[in-house]
Amino acid sequence: MPHYDAIILGGGIAGASTAYALKQRGLRVLLLEKHKIAKADSYAAGGFLSPKISKPSPYKSYLNDAFRYSVDFYKHSFPELFQNCGLLKLPLDEADIPRLQSYESSIDIAWQKKENNYFFQEAGLIQPKALIHALLQETEIKEAYTPKKISYHDSLWQIDSFTCTHLILATGSAPLPINIPYIPESKVGGYRYDVTFEGMQKLQYNTHKNLSFSCYHDSHVIVGATHIKKDIDLEKAAYHDSYNLLEKAKEIYAMPQLKIIKSYHGYRRTTQDYFPILGSVIDAEKTLDAYPYIQKGSKVPESKYITHPNLYVHTALASRGFVFAPYNAQLLATHILDGKEMHPRLSPARLFKKWARRAL
Repeated sequence: MPHYDAIILGGGIAGASTAYALKQRGLRVLLLEKHKIAKADSYAAGGFLSPKISKPSPYKSYLNDAFRYSVDFYKHSFPELFQNCGLLKLPLDEADIPRLQSYESSIDIAWQKKENNYFFQEAGLIQPKALIHALLQETEIKEAYTPKKISYHDSLWQIDSFTCTHLILATGSAPLPINIPYIPESKVGGYRYDVTFEGMQKLQYNTHKNLSFSCYHDSHVIVGATHIKKDIDLEKAAYHDSYNLLEKAKEIYAMPQLKIIKSYHGYRRTTQDYFPILGSVIDAEKTLDAYPYIQKGSKVPESKYITHPNLYVHTALASRGFVFAPYNAQLLATHILDGKEMHPRLSPARLFKKWARRAL
């Protein structure tokens, strides 16, 4: 029976980044993907890397930390896949100008003012599919594989005929293969286009307004994306442009002689507070058996929560997977191997506490 230090379920950017981080630490890793690598949630990504402009908040601080880390990671580890073309952030309309101006004192990424717009030179574009394959170059992979049985015995996880010490769930918007009742099934869908049009070669940087417009990239431009919370046929929506993505894009650039080369679509898991879910998985049943008064609002230190042994999750990256994933993967690797506490805003414990009170 083949044994691995870690098995990862899910071959998108979360799973691939986690595999890379653990391989860098010397672990033997197997990744199992039920479709093909980079063909599920991460397939629809445009690969935009951008910071956040807003008033100070824990989410903004975390996102911009992830942005700085991931841009540096791509520049040094995969420079051939990273386009450091910068980003021009536009106000939504005239009324939005004062809002953005009010954030200027708290912008913590290098920027320049261009009229009423904000330019971030460090932002750019990554090639999603190529990056995921590059991250997994030294990892053992099984594609088109759906585990039939997952169990835990004698300090080891068993996934069909494989065993491992650490099991990581990185299945994106797909149902989790282990019942974790407090992890939400909320997801956001999107579609985007690769397009050509007259004059696109002049686009030297990414532009963001109420959608994102890429720099000139590999003989085309990327236009994306929608943020759809309803469960719909995304392929059909992309075919008909049901959410008027191109009409909105033409408010930024006229795009004469527009031609759609290809459309992409997919769903991504998300959370109400927008933070991803990362870290050790709480055993809801055992924790509530031990501390039933949690359900009545009593405070129990998270350190006393009972976890599933060596079971971890890396999911809910929403629309910023290629910003979050490398940063999260390093956090998870140090959590697993060095025992470093997980960022409290990311830990599944935050979701368990809320769920437990509602489940009374």
